[in-house]
Amino acid sequence: MTDPSVSPAVRSVLGSPRALAAWALIGYAALHLVFTFLVWAAPGRGSVSGGAASAYGQFTDLLIMAMPVVAVVLAAYLTPPVAGAKLITLIALIEYAVALAFGGLTFLIGLGAAFDGIGTAEGAMIALQYLVLGFARLGLLVVAGYVVFRAFTTLGGRLPVGRRPVAPPPPPAAAP
Repeated sequence: MTDPSVSPAVRSVLGSPRALAAWALIGYAALHLVFTFLVWAAPGRGSVSGGAASAYGQFTDLLIMAMPVVAVVLAAYLTPPVAGAKLITLIALIEYAVALAFGGLTFLIGLGAAFDGIGTAEGAMIALQYLVLGFARLGLLVVAGYVVFRAFTTLGGRLPVGRRPVAPPPPPAAAP
């Protein structure tokens, strides 16, 4: 017997362990991105490029950025899709867009800090590591975002890109 005081939306999430896990994973990733942005935007982090390099590592943290794609696999790719799978994939898609935008911005700003310390062979290798692995991390975010985008479109989602089609004007009325 089910409790009538529990709403159907809450019951559908709590009734499915896959849905609950998917919501928890995308929720944690979203909280991580929000707090990373707030810490990055807060004053008093030293140099701008040093703070950006640190924030870059947080925006593109591979463990955290794997959570939305795992959530989408749980919600959409395992059959049958859970209730709310389309919304879960949309939120994951937004998370990847935010991580890619802020990750790319902080990566570019952080290049100054990475290449500032080149004076030794170790400093040069650290700068090269920041550059090469930075591009690789951003590439992994693009791949994960593509997987999520494919799931979103498979579930019937469409992004509001471009202009909406305008209905043709009605034909003129016949003259009497």
